Amino acid sequence: MAYISEETLKAIREKVNIVDVIGKRIPLTQRGKNYMGVCPFHDDHSPSMSVSPDKQIYKCFSCGAAGNVFTFIQNYENVAWNEAVAMLGDSVGIHIETGSTKKINETFKKEYEVMNLAELYFQNNLKSSYGTQAMEYLKNRGITEDIITTFGIGLSLDKSDGLKSLFDKKEYSMEMVKELGLVNQDDRDIFVRRIIFPLWDKDGQVVGFSGRIYRGEEINKYLNTRESKIFKKGELLYNYHNAKDVAKREKYILVVEGFMDAIRLSACGIKNVVALMTTSLTSNQAELLKKLRVEVVLCLDNDNAGLTGMINDGMLLQKANIPTKVILMSGAKDPDEYILKNGIEAFQNLLREPLSYFDFRLIRAKEGKDFNKPTDLAQYINEVIEILKDVDDDILKEVTINKLANDYNIDASLLKERINFEKETTLVIKENSNKMAKNKEKRNIKDEIAKKMLYYMMNDGKFINIYKKRLGFIDNEELRGLANEIMYYYANHRNINIADFISYMGDKNLNDILQEIMSLNMEENLVEEAMNEYINTYYRLMVKAQIGELKEKMAKETDINKKMEIASRIAELKKGGVDNASN
Repeated sequence: MAYISEETLKAIREKVNIVDVIGKRIPLTQRGKNYMGVCPFHDDHSPSMSVSPDKQIYKCFSCGAAGNVFTFIQNYENVAWNEAVAMLGDSVGIHIETGSTKKINETFKKEYEVMNLAELYFQNNLKSSYGTQAMEYLKNRGITEDIITTFGIGLSLDKSDGLKSLFDKKEYSMEMVKELGLVNQDDRDIFVRRIIFPLWDKDGQVVGFSGRIYRGEEINKYLNTRESKIFKKGELLYNYHNAKDVAKREKYILVVEGFMDAIRLSACGIKNVVALMTTSLTSNQAELLKKLRVEVVLCLDNDNAGLTGMINDGMLLQKANIPTKVILMSGAKDPDEYILKNGIEAFQNLLREPLSYFDFRLIRAKEGKDFNKPTDLAQYINEVIEILKDVDDDILKEVTINKLANDYNIDASLLKERINFEKETTLVIKENSNKMAKNKEKRNIKDEIAKKMLYYMMNDGKFINIYKKRLGFIDNEELRGLANEIMYYYANHRNINIADFISYMGDKNLNDILQEIMSLNMEENLVEEAMNEYINTYYRLMVKAQIGELKEKMAKETDINKKMEIASRIAELKKGGVDNASN
């Protein structure tokens, strides 16, 4: 994103009033010194969003949405952060240039340089006389020059040292080039005689490549860069950086299996599309999709592997509470082939009426079964019972059970008993994991106290000074990172204003935890006694955890001298915990 200075952000924020901005979009009613309205970020039926003109922030006491005027516009309008700033800037006569720039992790600056140079090399090859046959192949597949440019498509040459020679001339470390998967241990190019597709991270930086054969060779159709420091395929989705903002506007994102499917759909105007970089969706990829807060529509290959993949991927998305639907195609293996055969309008018709994930699972459960055979019918009913175990909607369960009973002349009470039995079995399993849950809860208590301390620190500089003097450390890495940001901001500005601090955080990775802390239902008047008590309690819990770890270590230790050393350390911690907690 284009850089926007803190001074500009503050100037815009001070010229707009959050009550006016939100009030133009949702009705607000004054209650005391704040305003209340129906929250637009969840299915809200009674006013649960509070807007503070004093602090220039909003927060929903139901879903936890919180932020300043910029984050409200960003989420309400489904636009990127810099676009939200630009929209508000224009409304008060401050123009912001929204031309985006790629985010670069300075730690891997050299690696990104290598990948960008390789991308240019492949692109130049395709445009040269060497690329005539490859260009002909792409045109026959309906890939225009505009698509080639948009997706950075390139070509690797017949010779096996072209890329290596380039990096030698530029004096890049060959060890690094090999680690990035561009040259092998025999000093030969990994990609030879292949059409090359760049692979991007979530911010649009090239981190890898995929090469496709185009001359009909009897070798693997696709060859991908191996994983490296900057390329973890299980954490990325192809075309995500292009699709995310469109997906927010369209309220859904389409997930396909292959790069060509994503390219074809995007070229036909469906730009909110991503492709898997793995054989099945990973939890990291699901997390990327969840951040968009939109519906996911799955459309994987129309073969057994693809259909099974949609079952498994859908289950992962459902567990992450992501609304999921499915598209089924007939007469074609994948979206690319379907569109070439039937046209984009036919695919758009499928897209307008996707199946619910639940209905898709029922369709799959029926496939390959002869319902005239008792064993097949019993297998189908048992599969439906398994499916219903994952359904939280009691009405949907009731309707499905009654339909099964009527369609196949089965006692509905028998089906309900089976489902209830499954529930009881699940409860037993849950009881067996209670100890683990309690241990996790103890850890969470400490984090909740830390969040309250951070809430205090974001609202008044005096609490930052108390934290630095009396504690200065939080052992949760994410919360500690936010504490460090708060202290850095305060050190540079000599004061803290929560609305300006949110602007300062912008699109940083800590925004989710920042919003969670902001949405805490804390008292209006923040007092030092409460902050001190939070610090005392946190310190005691931290010491208690350290003592517990040492006791476990001492129980396993066989050397008497080492046992005495550990016991001495425990005694010191106990004394220190008492002394520090009373300071």
